[in-house]
Amino acid sequence: MPLRGPFLSGALGSISSLQAILRWAKAGAGDPVVVLGPLWLGVTLAAELRVLMLVATDDHAAVKRARRRALKAGRVFEIAVGGAEVPLRPRSVGTMVVENAAGLDAVAAARWLEALVPSLRPGGRLIAADATSDVAAMARVSGTFLSVSLVGLTQEQPRDGVVLTVAHAPDARVMAARFAPAPAPPPAPAPASGPSLASG
Repeated sequence: MPLRGPFLSGALGSISSLQAILRWAKAGAGDPVVVLGPLWLGVTLAAELRVLMLVATDDHAAVKRARRRALKAGRVFEIAVGGAEVPLRPRSVGTMVVENAAGLDAVAAARWLEALVPSLRPGGRLIAADATSDVAAMARVSGTFLSVSLVGLTQEQPRDGVVLTVAHAPDARVMAARFAPAPAPPPAPAPASGPSLASG
């Protein structure tokens, strides 16, 4: 039975959109696919993939409902609440799906991807799924992918109003150079001691 998102999931929840996401995500099958986006997207993809869902929501009731639905359906679905930090080890992820990169301005999107890309293994795949038909937004997302050193960039429109941007993490040497931690600033010099004044 073809996958379909819930009623209010819009164009991104259509059969054609979800099939396209699955096709790209399954190409790196084996490890769990990390999903950052609405809970429905992770639960739906878990019908055919092992999914680790990262959420930054305080809606614990929604998280519990998503866990129950996945468990009842026999799906491999885990949820981690990430907040502002990405709780992933460096170079540990083979495939990651993110949603709504096109909804961010260029600076915010670059900052977000710079936090995510170091968790990809060299050659790991990043898939951005966006509900947009705006050409400028598509170009902005692809430019942001290139700005964080992702390679093999491609974009696909599985249906009107949806674009998938897909690229891979570069090799280990480029990853190490591009995402090396900033060096610690040198210690401040000790204040110079002036001549002591002898009291006469």
